[in-house]
Amino acid sequence: MTCSLYLVIETPRAGAFDLLQSATSDDDAPPAFYFHASKLNNPEKSGTWKFDSEIVRMHFEDAKPQETHEKIIFLSNSLGIADQIEGCLETIRENDSLVMARVLTFIDSEILHHTPPDFQDWIDAVAHFTDSMLFVHRSNNNASAIQQLIDRYTNMRYPMETFILGKKNNPWTRILDPTPRRLSHVFDPVELLEDEDLPEHDRYLSRLASGEYKQKVPLPFLNDHISF
Repeated sequence: MTCSLYLVIETPRAGAFDLLQSATSDDDAPPAFYFHASKLNNPEKSGTWKFDSEIVRMHFEDAKPQETHEKIIFLSNSLGIADQIEGCLETIRENDSLVMARVLTFIDSEILHHTPPDFQDWIDAVAHFTDSMLFVHRSNNNASAIQQLIDRYTNMRYPMETFILGKKNNPWTRILDPTPRRLSHVFDPVELLEDEDLPEHDRYLSRLASGEYKQKVPLPFLNDHISF
């Protein structure tokens, strides 16, 4: 059975797990989505994952393994984004049933008031891999900052979609549409890629002879006590 894979990246306090769990739940039917998070949130519908940096793999530990058509994996904002993307790529290569759907990034708009050091470099790297960027907790105070960020990627001609989420009536069908809208092609079938689009030539995945990434992505949330 083919399983569509969704990756979720979020800033602290964005609440992506609860939002997606609510959006994908159906009390009258078996769960369509199965959740993997670095910490177990709901033993009935989720499992945990561990990242092994030595061999670049995602290891999944299912609490109650279920065969579903979609899986959602929550990446950690306290681990290197490039390492985790490479781990997902390797996991997909090793599992023929996994097909990449979308990368969703959830932004707590309140953080745009007082962004931590290196936030712009982090969000630029995240946007490079993102299909849908979703803003939560919009207010009159942060509306301008949200628009500035949206305009930044629009002007840079990023194909990703942007959404401002409300308390209800969010367009989840469109958000979860597996049609890719990301700038990076690393999740595309290798046989369809031009040489410059291969993962080893990606802006954030290419490495120096020493093995270090050519372009390092900062970790702006390491000191945040709600880092996911």
